Amino acid sequence: MQEYSRILIEQYCMIHRNTKKSKFLWDLVDLSYTMECEPEEWEALQLERYINQERNPELREALEDLDEFLFE
Repeated sequence: MQEYSRILIEQYCMIHRNTKKSKFLWDLVDLSYTMECEPEEWEALQLERYINQERNPELREALEDLDEFLFE
């Protein structure tokens, strides 16, 4: 996973601290650093929903990068 993608997602999470989306994404980014456990299927489905809903092209690309890294 590209570091730029992680940075974009982390910035989003810091700006939108009190949302379910940011908490979810923060956990996935944290997992991408450590890979202590495998992400679950429901997490892949939720990330896919967030990707489809994302309007910011840079953040969308970062989420796609995260998806590829964790689930493919």
